Amino acid sequence: YVSKMVPTNDKGRFYAFGRVFSGKVRAQKARIMGSNYEVGHKDDLYVKNIQRVVLMMGRFTEPIEDIPCGNVVGLVGVDQYLVKSGTITDPDCEDCYPLADMKYSVSPVVRVAVETKNPSDLPKLVEGLKRLSKSDPLVLCITTTSGEHVVAGAGELHLEICLKDLQEDFCGGAEIKVSEPVVEFREGVAIVGKEDCLGQSANKHNRIYMGAEPLGDKLTIDLEAKRLNLRED
Repeated sequence: YVSKMVPTNDKGRFYAFGRVFSGKVRAQKARIMGSNYEVGHKDDLYVKNIQRVVLMMGRFTEPIEDIPCGNVVGLVGVDQYLVKSGTITDPDCEDCYPLADMKYSVSPVVRVAVETKNPSDLPKLVEGLKRLSKSDPLVLCITTTSGEHVVAGAGELHLEICLKDLQEDFCGGAEIKVSEPVVEFREGVAIVGKEDCLGQSANKHNRIYMGAEPLGDKLTIDLEAKRLNLRED
């Protein structure tokens, strides 16, 4: 299971860092299942070669022939097929299920908009945001419908580190401008409301009464697992 992408000394390339849960991993052909892969479908599924296997020790890496289960490992050559995480198996294990993505206790709620000072550097910013999104499992990089590039982090310190990496390591020397941080405000419903709320139209002829209650554990789990969509009937 690959849990994180670690930048290498080669600009734009990453080690796929994870743990071996069964068997041995070596430089071989492998079945790569990304985080969006679903059993029975071909989306986010690749059969490609692992070029090298390395043992990661702090800032240093040591090439190694193979690594048995129970150890952490760095893989070279699979970074272009994985975004943040994924499952890697033998190429003939077509009935294998991918391991579920890790859940984090925090979510990216502090957002800033980024843009380049020189419009001609925009391609560098777009490429830099892709690399930043790979390198950090919590950061969220999105492009709004208006074309604005937004970076979201779990807090101001986390966001500050991400923006520093974006400027110094991933943008190829392009200078960027950053907006003031904005924090999303979110509320939840814990119990069934005791009173209904009243909403009226501008002419006071139409009234809407609305109550609130929790969604329930089953529906929440289905939404988080993306088996249901909020836009469905």
